Amino acid sequence: MRKICFFATLAAAFLLVSCTEIPERMELSVNGSSYSIALSDSAVVDLLTLSTEFDAEVKVANHRQFDRLSVNGVPMARGRASVPVEEIDKDTYLSLEWATGNASGTLLLRTFPAVWPEIIASGHATSPGDFYLSYVYLRLIQKYDNSGKIVFFSCEPRKVTDGNDSSGWWDFRKHTVNGKTYYSYHAPDTAFADRQFLGYNPGKRVLLDDHYRPVGEIHLKADRTGLVQDGDPIDGHDFYLFDLRHYIVSAYIERDGVYAAYLQEVQDGQVVFDWWSTDHPELALGLDPVFEASAGKDYVHFNSIDILPDGNWLCSLRHISSLVKIDRAGETGDILWRIAGAEMPAGLAFHGQHCARWHAEDGTISLFDNGNGPGVTSLLRLSVDPETGSVSGGGNLLSDSFPAYFSQACGALTFSDGCSIAGWGMPDPTGPNDRLLSEFDPAGNEVFSLRYGPGIPYPVLTCSYRCVKE
Repeated sequence: MRKICFFATLAAAFLLVSCTEIPERMELSVNGSSYSIALSDSAVVDLLTLSTEFDAEVKVANHRQFDRLSVNGVPMARGRASVPVEEIDKDTYLSLEWATGNASGTLLLRTFPAVWPEIIASGHATSPGDFYLSYVYLRLIQKYDNSGKIVFFSCEPRKVTDGNDSSGWWDFRKHTVNGKTYYSYHAPDTAFADRQFLGYNPGKRVLLDDHYRPVGEIHLKADRTGLVQDGDPIDGHDFYLFDLRHYIVSAYIERDGVYAAYLQEVQDGQVVFDWWSTDHPELALGLDPVFEASAGKDYVHFNSIDILPDGNWLCSLRHISSLVKIDRAGETGDILWRIAGAEMPAGLAFHGQHCARWHAEDGTISLFDNGNGPGVTSLLRLSVDPETGSVSGGGNLLSDSFPAYFSQACGALTFSDGCSIAGWGMPDPTGPNDRLLSEFDPAGNEVFSLRYGPGIPYPVLTCSYRCVKE
């Protein structure tokens, strides 16, 4: 009788093993991004976000369907594992091994998504900080270290067919608030896609914690005119963060037959100050002739904001090639002074500039001068009296021996420990267009660069929005 029971038990066990159902899919998440993977496929899986600063958090939601799971040889417990990421590279993978019954397999998780443009690093940067990159058309943000290694990325793969859909992820940057690190970037909001026009990417500001995990989103708050409603989209050109509950955002809003530049300061959920370009008709008279054929209803085109020592605002208005000081301290919104780049003398003139920043240590304003019209981009630093706006000197930080380049839009100029960093923006399609980022030492020598590899299609993959060092 015992022998019969033994064979019956053995037969039942064999039947159980032989009939084990192999899962069709694996429901996977890595660092919060989800993937549903058909196990019948042997394709490599492109990861959507990863960092070498922290372990990769890998989870398998349907782990009960598997007998064994491991990542890079680390066994998963209840479908979870944390594994270090030593490098993000096109030839580097995380290996996820699975087994159930008499079936097993391996999924390769690519750390370097195939949709990225090829980027080539040269030299070695020496100044403190990391490089933060964003793109006009790609939903991709990246952080590079001084050796040209990728530290972090996040992406949303999508097909971009032409240069009219400029709804990438813009303006990725680092913030320090009360000693804590945060990051942010601008993302399009598809609910407002019908409001998009060339140069305007209606969306939201996404806030991330120090592990790059989303912690909040920012839209507009309702204004006193009734033209702006809670939840309306913001613009992605710039963002000023005082703290997590106090910030300045911008938008373009159709008003009085044009696209008004609108700035909104919010504190503790309330609009404490806002500004409309259409309240200042004198701005409509300042269009730089180089934009007469392209500006259309977007007659001023705001693209950066900074705070001057007296609490007033310094703004860059691209289509009138001007820097303006706006009365925030007195809350009148008056334009206290204007520096018209097209009217400046040779060596100090600018056209279609981006990323104007005030530097208290030496009383200068830096800006990335795209050089629309002249067709040559420069990195300008101007000596400016913040009270009167008078310019007493300054000039191009690039040496005459450095090869000329034309970036028709976007771009950034930042500084670190005496070094200047150029994010080259959107290049001219008819000229050289491989530059992404350069760091120059205090003597003006290029010591580090990121450049696009050969054969990258223009403009979809070769247009950065703002690349900065922080």
